[in-house]
Amino acid sequence: MKPLIDVQHINLRIATGHVFQKQKTILHDISFQVMQGSSTAYLGTNGAGKTSTFRILCGLVKANSGHVFFDGEMMSNGLPPKRFGFMPEQPYFYKNLTPKELLTGLGRLSGLRNNDLNKDIGVWAERLGFTKVLNQRLSTCSKGQVQRVGLAQALIHQPDFILLDEPLSGLDPIGRACVRDVLHAEIKRGATLLFSSHILSDAEAICDQVIILKEGRTVFSGGIKSLLSSEDEWLLKATWKGIPPTFLNTQVSLFIDGSYHFRGVSIAARNEVIQKILADANASLISVEPKQRTLEHAFVDLLRSDAKNVGESNSEEGHYAADS
Repeated sequence: MKPLIDVQHINLRIATGHVFQKQKTILHDISFQVMQGSSTAYLGTNGAGKTSTFRILCGLVKANSGHVFFDGEMMSNGLPPKRFGFMPEQPYFYKNLTPKELLTGLGRLSGLRNNDLNKDIGVWAERLGFTKVLNQRLSTCSKGQVQRVGLAQALIHQPDFILLDEPLSGLDPIGRACVRDVLHAEIKRGATLLFSSHILSDAEAICDQVIILKEGRTVFSGGIKSLLSSEDEWLLKATWKGIPPTFLNTQVSLFIDGSYHFRGVSIAARNEVIQKILADANASLISVEPKQRTLEHAFVDLLRSDAKNVGESNSEEGHYAADS
């Protein structure tokens, strides 16, 4: 699998202040790849630099340094418009237009033929659940309906690369499930997805890769499974005739099906439990698996750990500075 998007050493600084201009760094040497056919979540706290990165990819903002490659070719003014679809965090459209009029105009800009547009608009309106408001002014549509229209304009020309900034914002649970299904279908079609979201459960359900930013720096880039798995926590399931003995460093829970779940906090504790279960004629081992964290837990733990490491580094620097 080759990278469709290859971002190399992007730096972005902006001017601040009205009279005395200073420079504020938004992105610090950002590098990452989005592999072709993958689905990647681009996560971070507010102000981490997610939207700034997307603006650079779209050609709306020019980075101070670094390069962006699309399908092996270096881009100087953003990604090729006909090959990607973009939805901003807060899509703004002319409110006197209807969704059909809006999608007709944007579909033409994306290179779609007039003969195909009416059919395509109808298909996407049905897939995303806004058929009832297709000929209704956008000013009378709800936020969730406008969000669905915004997603349709990003997908209607079936782009190779889909770039979405908070696509699930403002949607009810049914709408979020609908959008997840549509995005899964697009990935199955062969599209490459990069999107940001503060709803981490949705990112976990949709994506197989994750990039995490903190204050304009990349703190993690890789597979979601590797981020969620924990080598230090294991879950063992077994049945027992009678009450199982107490094991060191484990938590034992009796489930409704009569099985016992043993949660060990280390590989050593896991191995001890396994040996005792196998040696006991009254016990049967059912399964052994690493405990899985949620993406939200992993995200919070990662950023807290990074903050602790930075704090320790800063305190050491201050100590050495005082000594000097």
